[in-house]
Amino acid sequence: MQEDDSALTEFDDVQIEPLKVTEDPVSELQGVSESQGLEAEKFAIEFLSRVIRLRGVRIDREHFLRSELHRRGISNESIDAAVAENPAASGIGIEMLDRIAAEVVEFETRKSTAMSFAAGIPGGFAMIGTIPGDITQFYVHAFRIMQKVAYVYGWREFLSDTDHVDDETLGKLTAFLGVMMGVGGASATVTNFAANIARPAIQRQIAGVALTKTAWYTPMKQVLRVVGVKLTKDSFAKAVSKAVPVAGGVISGSLTYATLRVQSARLIKHLRQLPPPNVDAEAYLARLFVIDEAEAERVESSLRGRGLGAVRETSSKAKGVAGSVKGRVGSLLSRRQAAEDPEADGEA
Repeated sequence: MQEDDSALTEFDDVQIEPLKVTEDPVSELQGVSESQGLEAEKFAIEFLSRVIRLRGVRIDREHFLRSELHRRGISNESIDAAVAENPAASGIGIEMLDRIAAEVVEFETRKSTAMSFAAGIPGGFAMIGTIPGDITQFYVHAFRIMQKVAYVYGWREFLSDTDHVDDETLGKLTAFLGVMMGVGGASATVTNFAANIARPAIQRQIAGVALTKTAWYTPMKQVLRVVGVKLTKDSFAKAVSKAVPVAGGVISGSLTYATLRVQSARLIKHLRQLPPPNVDAEAYLARLFVIDEAEAERVESSLRGRGLGAVRETSSKAKGVAGSVKGRVGSLLSRRQAAEDPEADGEA
């Protein structure tokens, strides 16, 4: 996949095996007092606001869609319609959208993994002294993923001006981050946003309103606290891992890969279930159901095939072992019989 990412270093040849990741956002807040929670909130808002402003975070929606759709042979007319409205409204199928989303996630995840493994982040990423550069770049790529996936599934531009990030923009991105992290309430908030983008008259409706006064601040409060607590914990873990550079790099890279993959899958699963604007919602959801049912059957069939293959392989190995044992036992008995009856052997 070719993209203009001059601000980010790419390591396409790095292969990191993913680790199994289990996330429980609620446990991140256990034992945190109210005052500590407020401090974590404030810290998260400051951190995320600064990350959003970093060069390379913003994805130009039009450039991204034109590039991705052109590479897949989509006509210029359909591309123009996709940019003006959204890909689904221009007639591009859900299967194609799913493939694009999966590929952009893999692209960004591989870059973030390699950066985490190398731990040699270019100047500009480590903008808060207590936050290691590889944690910062993780959130950089998380923001890039959420923008790309959102644009694929029909959302409009998020970051038109990174020099001035208002509360509405920060709130949207925090909501998406909450979906990725599995924080309760974040999915409903994103769904409400999705309902609003279908009505162009409701644009920038809360611009200039303080984040703490918006109707969707309550669910975002939980996300911000989780992020703030995780930043503190992860920063300590990264500092400890530097004691063993090579092993630490492998562990850090593997966790980055696994975490981004799990979180991105959550986001894709949620956004693809929200019918985009100017699309027949009933027809869209019906097609989505057919696709998901077919995929479930394919996976089930594959698992059955693998299970049958494993049984056959085990049976074949068992027969081979049994034959080998039988041969050895027969040989042993023959030798024992010969030893006990030497005359019979001589007569023969």
